[in-house]
Amino acid sequence: MAADMRLVALTLVAALAWPSAAAAEVKWSLGKEKGKPFLYGMENEAEVDYELWAHCRADGDIDVGMGAESHVGKGKGEKVELTLTSAGQSAKVAGVSRDSVNAEMTGGIELRGKVKRDDRLFAVLATGQPIAVTGPIKPLKWGVRGLKPKLDAFLKSCK
Repeated sequence: MAADMRLVALTLVAALAWPSAAAAEVKWSLGKEKGKPFLYGMENEAEVDYELWAHCRADGDIDVGMGAESHVGKGKGEKVELTLTSAGQSAKVAGVSRDSVNAEMTGGIELRGKVKRDDRLFAVLATGQPIAVTGPIKPLKWGVRGLKPKLDAFLKSCK
């Protein structure tokens, strides 16, 4: 009987300690970097790294980085892939693992890649629903409050 009670107690403690599926509060911003449109999202906390960034290139393609807070890969240039899913939309983004631009302060390692303006990634970002991120990381869920108008402006100005 005592063993049964301990099992029940341990199960209850584990259930209460299990991470919730709530989306992380991400603050989405749009600016310019080196004269080109730059869209980025970071958790709304001090001393964090980018969850996602996108930077327009002169050739019309878009450089992207994502998952720096989650340490995507080892940061040694090895191939990595993340899948983003939201409201029935899904996109796989392939790239290489690199230290983030903020790695000196945060230790962040991100996926860095290059996509086209019509990549499925932007359909996922535009759903208006939380975005699930999976791959060689602990699964994430990003909140999207304020993302859609910034994404629309980014894509419109990214030529």
